[in-house]
Amino acid sequence: MDKHYEWQLAVNEAPLKGEMSVLFSGQGKPVEGHFIGPAVHDFYLLHVVLDGEGTFETLGETYRLAAGDAFLIFPDILVRYEASGTKPWTYMWIAFEGEGTEQLLRGIGLTPAGAVVRGCRQSRLRREMYCLRTGLSKADSAALSNLEASARLRQVLHEIGCALRRGRAEGGGTGEHGPADTEGLPAGHRAFRSVDQAIRLLTLQFGQHTSVDSIARTLGYHRSHLTKLFKEATGMSPMQYLNKVRMKKAETLLAGDLTVAQVAASIGYNDPLFFTKQFRKWSGQSPTEYRRRLTEREG
Repeated sequence: MDKHYEWQLAVNEAPLKGEMSVLFSGQGKPVEGHFIGPAVHDFYLLHVVLDGEGTFETLGETYRLAAGDAFLIFPDILVRYEASGTKPWTYMWIAFEGEGTEQLLRGIGLTPAGAVVRGCRQSRLRREMYCLRTGLSKADSAALSNLEASARLRQVLHEIGCALRRGRAEGGGTGEHGPADTEGLPAGHRAFRSVDQAIRLLTLQFGQHTSVDSIARTLGYHRSHLTKLFKEATGMSPMQYLNKVRMKKAETLLAGDLTVAQVAASIGYNDPLFFTKQFRKWSGQSPTEYRRRLTEREG
């Protein structure tokens, strides 16, 4: 909080499982040069810039942003964003998650490689996001607050989709709408890109017998140096991150009809007993117990 001139936050006390739901929403004005990352998130995080300036880095590209721009952080994608050193931005944000979210976002034109939006109608977005946040702050009914937040989120995404459509109609997507020139930006872009590539390799190859050594060789690094960069960016070692990806995938697969042995093999473990041991460390219960509790909740 001390790194912001302004800070407001509201949390959804009753997000629904199994559908797109808001987790929290806020507004802030960070101090000059304040930055977040490089880091990854477990959820989607949409920012809309109200005034001032800043930069957003994702997938090895850097974008300069100002009032009327928006950017979306995707889960498990390494990002970094920083307020201008002279005119720090003010922005509003919404964090959300849920099944079908990626498909919905892709349908309106938002993808990890196309996560920056220009020319948003600020007044509409400001109003919807303000109402969403104040709605979450109401103490009378968490369930009703969740319903309102879900509706407001969809209105916000509708406005974002309309801005993307206008940009395509006007021939946007390159030049001032594209990545910024990286000249004069902070050093470390090569390291940022390397960690981002490592994350994508781990995320895509979790079902194979992936090793840190092989990824380091692919990226042209020594294992120890890559591990150091990875920890600085994410707070985890590459193998800890791989375990997180595998365990989250296992949770999804255990909701289906695969046997425990088939789930283990699907995420890169030949030994079901070793998988069971790792899953118990992750969740506090065995795969069989986890599946049974899922079934009980659904029943």
